[in-house]
Parts: sequence; structure tokens; C-alpha cells
Amino acid sequence: MNVDESARRELRLPKQVYRLRILGLALGFFSVGSAFSEHHAPPLAWAALAYHCFIWPHLAWWYAKRSSDPHRTERLNLTIDSAFGGMFIALMHFCLLPSVLVAGMLSMDKVGWGPRFLLRTSTAMAIACAATILLVHPGVEPTTTMREIVGSLPLMTAYPLAVAFVSYRSGEMARQRRKAIEDLASAREELAHIARVGTLGEMAAGLAHELNQPLSAIHFEATAALELREFQTADSLRDAMATIADQSHRAGEIVRRMRTYARRRPSHREESDVRQLVRDVLALLDHELRLAAVHTSLELDEAAPRVDVDRIEVQQVLVNLVRNAIDAMHQLPPDERVLTVRTAHVDQRVRLVIADSGPGIDAAIVDRLFHPFQSTKPAGMGLGLSICQSIVEAHGGRIGTLPPEGRGAVFFFELPGIPNRA
Repeated sequence: MNVDESARRELRLPKQVYRLRILGLALGFFSVGSAFSEHHAPPLAWAALAYHCFIWPHLAWWYAKRSSDPHRTERLNLTIDSAFGGMFIALMHFCLLPSVLVAGMLSMDKVGWGPRFLLRTSTAMAIACAATILLVHPGVEPTTTMREIVGSLPLMTAYPLAVAFVSYRSGEMARQRRKAIEDLASAREELAHIARVGTLGEMAAGLAHELNQPLSAIHFEATAALELREFQTADSLRDAMATIADQSHRAGEIVRRMRTYARRRPSHREESDVRQLVRDVLALLDHELRLAAVHTSLELDEAAPRVDVDRIEVQQVLVNLVRNAIDAMHQLPPDERVLTVRTAHVDQRVRLVIADSGPGIDAAIVDRLFHPFQSTKPAGMGLGLSICQSIVEAHGGRIGTLPPEGRGAVFFFELPGIPNRA
């Protein structure tokens, strides 16, 4: 049975345990075998020892390699190892040095799996030891002879060194993996920032027009106020100042949204309301929506939980999806251009849905839709959806498409909700 690449990565830890098991059991054979020889163990005990040391580790690896969950299988294999160890301790008549070494070896390779697993495997060892006592009635001879000391020396010296080396290698691999994850996150943030700046560049004409309206209103009101006659200044001047204040606040909000969206900073997550994020994005894209004659329908679930997200990155996902929807409907008659934005609460997650009334997604590219450099726009680079996917997945969510109820395309993404503290 072939395993895919992700399954091969999952086998890395069981493979390290497999190699340690081979070494430990090969060395342990001499230690336990010396005790068996001193106490004239029966052939069945020797057969069990040979099976455990030379056949069992390969069967355990084969089973883990073909399992859908290699780590879970390896935990089961380690528990069986401990049961074998408990049986051998009883069959050795509790010979002190080999018994201590076997118990130590079987505990040493389980410390990294957590205290609960160590307790479970130790319990399996104790139960197997007790069962062997009830079945075989071995004696108790804790003394250690020179033969047993010599037979135990390889296990006493080589196995701890092997465990230390593997632990060092595992730590080194963990550090390299952590650094790779940090570098990838940094590259993702850099690419997302570049994409945001590029988006604002594409929106520059619309944003300039959006700013021109309040600035023109301020100019006209200020000019009119300066030309007022003295007997007209009381109420008229107050009205002019109120209009100037309102329009300057409007212009300031437009600039604030632009600066916030374009800001470059480390990822910072905070508790946010997805409904407010949707409203902020639609306000940022208000001019594009009006210029494209797109009717917007909002269906915001009031019961949806809040989310712990980077507001700017989630807004970037919404901006990309909404602008894609606008572009998809540009060939339709104005009265048929409908953009629907919905939020819903789905299994402790918040789902945001962006649906348009355009021609829909070409079936030939639906499987490659989120791949880098896959674009349906003549001048598009094909990075928008790929960046959206990386942002959503970095937040522990998922993104994809849904079958439309009629015509058009339906994109969605989900984010983990914050549990209700009430």
C-alpha cells in the first residue's frame, strides 16, 4: 500500500522509535539472556525473548507504516513493548541489574510522550509482570552474578548514548522546522502587504474621486462662509461650519481606512466582530461598488461569535473576494449585478460567504483556483486567492467554493469562533 507525502512525514517519529527499538532490544537480548542462562529459563521463555528482540520490532514498524494514524499505532506498539518487559522481569526472577535496565530502557523512550502515557505503559508492564507470576510462579532471586553484569554492560552504556543522540537530532529537527515556519510566516506577511499595496494602487482612481467629494464640499462651504454678509452670519455660518466638520470627518475616515489597509506591521490578532469587518470593507470599496452599479445585499448573523484574528489580513481576504465578484459581473446589465455577503455560525466557526450573480466559475480551473499564478483576468497575476488561502489557513480556518443556488460564484471562508464566556 502506497502512502502519500503527508503520511511519510507522519512516519518520521515512528521511524526514530523503530531504530531505537532495534538497538535497545538487540542489546537487551544479552542482558535478559544472561539472566535466563543463570536461572535455567525454559525454552518457551527463550522463544518469547527471541521473538520480542528480533521479530517483533519489524512487525511493529510494518504495522505503523500501513496505519492511517502512525503515531497512534506507535503508542500501541510501545505499550506492548512494556508488557513484554514486565513478563521478562518476572521470568528473570527479578534479577536486580537486568530488571532495572529493562525497566529503565522501556521507560526512557516514553518520557517524551508525556506523563500520562508513561503511566499507562508502566501499568501495562506491572500487569504483565503480575500475570506472569500467577501463571509461571517464578522465584525471586534479586542477586546479580558476574555473567549478568557483563551481559548488561552493552545495554547499560550504549542505549543511553543512543537515546541522547536521537533526542539531540530530534531537537535539531524541531528547531529547523520552527525556523522554517517563522520564515514562511514572515514571507507570507511580506507578500500579503505587497498585495494590499497593489490593490490600493488599482483602487487609486476611485479613492481619489472618493476624497475629492468631501474636499470639494469643504471648499465650497468655506468659500460661501467667507462671502456671507454680516447680518447673515449667525445661522448660515453655523450651518457652513457643521457641513465642513461633517465632510472633513468623512475625508478623514477615507484616509484612515486607506492607511490602515496599507499599513505594514507584524501580524497582530485581536478579538473582532466579523460584521464590523464586513462593513469596513464595504465602506472602503463603496466607490467601486457604486461605479460598477452593483447592488449589495447583507445578511449578517447577529448570533455569530467573535473571532480572534488579524483585522487587516481578514479585511484583505474580504477585499479580494468582493473585488473578484465585482469584476465577474461587469458584463451583466446593471440591474442584474447583485453581491451578497452573508455571515453564519457553523459548528463553533464563523462562516463568511461572498456570492455574485456573474457567469460562475469555469469547471476547467475550479480545482486549481487557489493555486499561485492561476488567474482568469487578462492582467491578473493569479496571487490573490492564493494569498487569501494562506491568510485563512494561518488563522486556523479554511476557504473554498460552494455550489451556487442559481447562477454566479459562491466563495466562503471560515474562522474559529471565540467560545462564549457566559
